[in-house]
Amino acid sequence: MTSLIVSLAVAGAVATIAWAARLLTVSGAVAATLVGAAAMIGGIRWVVMLLFFFAGSNLLSRWRSREREQLVGSFIEKGSRRDAWQVLANGGVFGLAAVLADGGATSTWEAVGIGAIVAATADTWSTEVGTVLGGTPRSILNGRQVAPGTSGGITIAGSTAAIAAAILAASVAVSLDWSTPAPAIVLGGLAGSVIDSLLGATVQERRWCPSCQSLTERHVHSCGTTAVYRGGIRGCDNDIVNLLSTVAGAVVTWIIS
Repeated sequence: MTSLIVSLAVAGAVATIAWAARLLTVSGAVAATLVGAAAMIGGIRWVVMLLFFFAGSNLLSRWRSREREQLVGSFIEKGSRRDAWQVLANGGVFGLAAVLADGGATSTWEAVGIGAIVAATADTWSTEVGTVLGGTPRSILNGRQVAPGTSGGITIAGSTAAIAAAILAASVAVSLDWSTPAPAIVLGGLAGSVIDSLLGATVQERRWCPSCQSLTERHVHSCGTTAVYRGGIRGCDNDIVNLLSTVAGAVVTWIIS
């Protein structure tokens, strides 16, 4: 109990700083506290991997943020401040694995946890870099050009960033004596990122602004018009897709390892 209280207190302090820095919403800070405390229960290696994901993702989201906002601000539903659903979608599986690893079957849960967080890292780096440097993306399904920010759109710059993220994350894990082999980490993380794009292009809910005649993920477009349902599974938003991709990354990493 003492360990749990200390973990919550430390994680809460870090989350509060992130909230003050406008990296997290209030709900995001609460969720980050829970995920951070779970990582602390798992041990220092879990904490380092979580910080690697959090720091890298937020630095990239701040990098050329105005340019990114101009490109995709009218398309994506949420801004750069991560809320609880975003935090849990990216870090929930990792946090759960950290707690379970502390209870036994360490190598299994380490494979699950590292696969999940590397999938989230690769996908985030791909999105942030690809949006700014990738130019016009193409659909992962048919190769046709799509608007920047469109789920399922990929670019060479974004794909390169995903590969770099997976390799760098695997290198960090190896330096921490993680039990999962580096090839399994890289391949599992990349598999999760690819599956994210596939799900984004197929099952993620798509909406249409009748005024601007453009696709959007927003329920109310930036012009103020209520967007109408256009395709995908109703209610399957980007957070659900991100969660499923981390699960996929976890499973693939575990199978390979």
